Amino acid sequence: MKNIIGKSWRDSASLIVLTKRNSKLLSRAEDRGGVNYDILLQTRTRSASFANSVVFPGGVTESVDGSPRWLELLNSFGYTKKDFEVFHRPDSVITQIFQNNPIQRHLQLRITAIRETFEELGLLIGSRARKEDRTGLWAGVIEDIDVKYWQDRLQKDPGDWFTLCKEHQCYPDIWSLHYWSNWLTPINLPKRFNTAFFVAGIEEKPKCLESSSEVVNVEWQTPAEVLTSGKTLQPPQIYELNRLSHVKDIQDLIKFAKERSGHGVDLTYPVHVKVKDGILSLLPGDDLYPSSVDYNDNTINYIDQTILELRKSCQTLHRFEAGKEIRQFVIHNYKPEHHINMEDKSFQLVCEV
Repeated sequence: MKNIIGKSWRDSASLIVLTKRNSKLLSRAEDRGGVNYDILLQTRTRSASFANSVVFPGGVTESVDGSPRWLELLNSFGYTKKDFEVFHRPDSVITQIFQNNPIQRHLQLRITAIRETFEELGLLIGSRARKEDRTGLWAGVIEDIDVKYWQDRLQKDPGDWFTLCKEHQCYPDIWSLHYWSNWLTPINLPKRFNTAFFVAGIEEKPKCLESSSEVVNVEWQTPAEVLTSGKTLQPPQIYELNRLSHVKDIQDLIKFAKERSGHGVDLTYPVHVKVKDGILSLLPGDDLYPSSVDYNDNTINYIDQTILELRKSCQTLHRFEAGKEIRQFVIHNYKPEHHINMEDKSFQLVCEV
């Protein structure tokens, strides 16, 4: 792929928060996609980025998220340079968003994901435990703080995020976040984000959440519930919810996410192609995906065939299809490296894309 010197997007981070389902509801597991967990989701306001869409919490990274002060704070809880090295395997591909300094970028983007989740929803993924006292798969949650007070402060000055942690003697629980994927917004959209997605699991739902002014609804749902709800979803959410749904048990999912977290994965950049009866949004690995991509080129190529004709003529499919009668997410013969194999599927979209 072609590297672009002058980028036209902002780096951001998003957090996929999983939690155990209420045991009383597990008997309905078949109706809910067979999983035993819920995912934290929010609906954005009309004035926010991705207006009216159901998304995972997250937002733009700030320079303060990469401040050396965070290393000093984490060192004070017993963490050393070796503990940060688990974020990136030296033999793995360096995903686009982590280039130049992978370990530092992992640290910064994890802090961004936790900060934004707190700003938007009042959920603080954090810990007071020293390194030697940490055990288990679950992320820590700090609840004994004045959430609304600190949300207001952080929205005015993201630098107060560090102040919050110092005053409450805690730190962002970055080791409970597991790198999942990297998506770049297509150039045809008005705002572009290069987003690192992380997965974290909390053992219990927090007693209450405090949403920000950019959020109109907060809910916990299974992947199947939100995918069939008819609500507005963006392609990354459609894709990741489908991918998550292939692992039914929350502990198995977190263990998998933790194991694969140090591996790099290809940047997922949808490339749009016009066809006779609609438009294809091609993903890496598809037979029609270009061998070289200029992320700032807004040219949309045309292929004089229909959606179904192109589906039949290709061996490997990894795409969204949108036409008058077809709105689907299709995978065929595509096997990702170091990630969940969704096998062959054709998922009909009941939501807007």
